[in-house]
Amino acid sequence: MKLAVIGTGYWGSKIVETVKNMGLPVTLYDVNDSLDSIVPSLIDGVIIATPAPTHKDITKRMLRKGIHVLVEKPAFMNMAECNEIGPYTANAKLMAGHILLYNEHFDFLKQTVVDKEILHIEHRRLAWGRMQKDINPILHYAPHDIAILDKLLGVMPDEIHSAGIHVIKQPQPDFVTCNLKYGKVTVQLQMGWYYHEKVRDVTVITDKGTLVWNDAENKSKWISQTIENGRQIQHMDQNKTFTESISPLQRQITAFVDYCEQDKLPDSNLDHIKRVTYIVECMEKSLKTGEVICPSKEY
Repeated sequence: MKLAVIGTGYWGSKIVETVKNMGLPVTLYDVNDSLDSIVPSLIDGVIIATPAPTHKDITKRMLRKGIHVLVEKPAFMNMAECNEIGPYTANAKLMAGHILLYNEHFDFLKQTVVDKEILHIEHRRLAWGRMQKDINPILHYAPHDIAILDKLLGVMPDEIHSAGIHVIKQPQPDFVTCNLKYGKVTVQLQMGWYYHEKVRDVTVITDKGTLVWNDAENKSKWISQTIENGRQIQHMDQNKTFTESISPLQRQITAFVDYCEQDKLPDSNLDHIKRVTYIVECMEKSLKTGEVICPSKEY
């Protein structure tokens, strides 16, 4: 399969390196290059790693030509863009770069909690780094977390409430906290880019213990709990560190290739993209209005 990568930033370069290591031919394009030379006779699929506001137009242009697309997150800015893209997927396949779904730690998380009742989930994505000019922390970080929740819980949230604070950036907030309810399961997402250290973790509290996935340190641990003499006792049962002989990025690109060549449906397919985009849009609406949003089951 012959691939093209559109986007010459850090992540685009990382993708090109990974594709080459997989032994696949790849051509790199800048977002400002003429994309007319990307035609089905030369390129089978493209990976779009450009600024988020450009995703819709580039994706539509490629799908119209019959070229398969893997678009990095956030796939699209809102549901209007999603709906505009939908008809073009009749021409070629579309997949989103929700890379955490292809992480071995997510596999471990699912396997560990499958027979347990999930009570509460916390996600933290904080960093001291480059602040995005055109999007807020929700659009930058939340697609990862909502993608995980979509696959883990398998239902739409009943309620969403977002709140942000401004430290140095205007008019967008630097920190955002989102609280969601999925039936009896409560979820809190914390996102921001004015923090003293890099934090990337997911904590899943169940009736039998707690799983902590520290993505920043590539570690996961399962802590079981028992009640002894009326007191809750914690037991460290499992620690997991994966050497990543196959990186999440390579697993994601492999899923894209398998989808294009073998019609093997990936986790981050069009239906999944729509659900994630809709929930993120509701989170942003709540951030702007301060209201509790109750997402529609028919979006």
